Amino acid sequence: MNERILAKLVESINRHIAERSRSLKEMLEEKNPKIRAKDGNEYYVEKDELKFVAKYVDEIDWERFKIPIVLELTEFGRERVAYVRDKLHIEFIRKAFGIDRKVDDALMIYMYELPQIRKKLRTASQILFRVEFKEL
Repeated sequence: MNERILAKLVESINRHIAERSRSLKEMLEEKNPKIRAKDGNEYYVEKDELKFVAKYVDEIDWERFKIPIVLELTEFGRERVAYVRDKLHIEFIRKAFGIDRKVDDALMIYMYELPQIRKKLRTASQILFRVEFKEL
C-alpha cells in the first residue's frame, strides 16, 4: 500500500474528530453541549465530564481550555502511545490523573493509562489516529 492511499485511509478514520474545538466555558453554559465533527455529525458532550474537567482547570482558563481533549494515538519505537500536545490539556491530565511524562512539548500516555482517561472523559476526549511514514 503506498503512502498516499494510507494517508487517505487514516484521514477517513479521523472523520469523527471535531471540526473545531469549543471552549470549556461556552460548553458549561449550554444545556446540551455538543461538538460538530468533520463528518458532519454532532456529538453530545456529557455535562458531568465538563464539570469534572472544570474542577482541575482554573476558572480564568475556562475560555482558553478547548474541548475536545485530543489524544493522538501513534507509535513510539515499538510501542503504541498517545500524545497530548495542548499545554492546558497537559496540565489538566497531570492534575486529574497524575500523569506527568513529557517528551519534547507533548505529554506521553502509555496504552495501559488510556482507559482511565477515556472512562472519565468518554465524550469530552477524542482519539486521533496518526501514522508517520519512515524513510527506508
